[in-house]
Amino acid sequence: MFWSFDLETGDRPYIVGVDLGGTNVRAAVTDRDGKILGDGREPSLAMEGPDATIPQIIKAVRSALANGSISISEVAGVGMGVPGQHKTKEGLVLWSPNFKDWHGVQLVAPIRQDLRVPVFMGNDVNVAALGEFNFGAGRDVSSLVMLTLGTGIGGGIILDGKLWLGASEGAGEIGHCIVLPDGPLCSCGRRGCLESLAGRDAIVERAARKIQAGRPSVLIEDADWPLWSATPASIARAAQEGDQVAIETMAETAYYVGVGIVNAINLLSPEMVIVGGGIAQAGDVLWGPLLRTVHALALTESRRACRVVPAELGDDAGVMGGVTLVMQELGLQNAK
Repeated sequence: MFWSFDLETGDRPYIVGVDLGGTNVRAAVTDRDGKILGDGREPSLAMEGPDATIPQIIKAVRSALANGSISISEVAGVGMGVPGQHKTKEGLVLWSPNFKDWHGVQLVAPIRQDLRVPVFMGNDVNVAALGEFNFGAGRDVSSLVMLTLGTGIGGGIILDGKLWLGASEGAGEIGHCIVLPDGPLCSCGRRGCLESLAGRDAIVERAARKIQAGRPSVLIEDADWPLWSATPASIARAAQEGDQVAIETMAETAYYVGVGIVNAINLLSPEMVIVGGGIAQAGDVLWGPLLRTVHALALTESRRACRVVPAELGDDAGVMGGVTLVMQELGLQNAK
């Protein structure tokens, strides 16, 4: 990771975690035990370029500190989860989805120069995995794989207590593992990626195809859920109420996600797989067929050694992962 400031701050009691999203940037200041003491949120201004977004990150950090009545001089460091591909040792964002003109952007240096504390960054899902590892569902294990199910599908890998980045810092991209050769086209340009089969748009499209084939569904019969406004959440609700189109759509989604998890289990044999993101909140209409798929297809001994569980931290995963990143980089107490 990127040691970003020649200043001894390890004895300071507080840490700031930052979660940069396409709509908002959130910062939270915590103590060493992970208790959130102050929170700050600002629009990320993603389509206005990095010169607009970087000041918003700083503003969110300063807002969190003000709301917690904490001075920057009491902060050991700032850890950020940032979408896209990075060179973390250099503080560079190589590319970031949904952010205009983010190519080779130096993100760490201007924030460090303004705040005058060490600053670290990582891929947003990797950082969220660190949050679950240290403060959430994975706090009792030393190895895990995390998936986030939403518009896209992201992943993070922790082995022997350390985030595994790989040679290009591209490890953990489970959403772009091929689970159906010659399947639908993915946003990455390849076919049959997990994301192309179980991301938000794929779920809605699968339900639409069933309805276009003439099958009845509450998704078009109920005035509250016209097809054009269907979402994975509305499809999950319909499935919970017994709608067959919705039940099949969620079961197919669960199968594909399950296959992705099976591949992770068979390859890495982690102690835990954590599934987060909005789609993971669909309930048993997703989790039932997902767990059955894992049970049926994963290698027996690796499956028995691995728990597949929902994420615990929800929207806090990113900021708590940022806090964990600082703790690990500075060798602070309470970081696993």
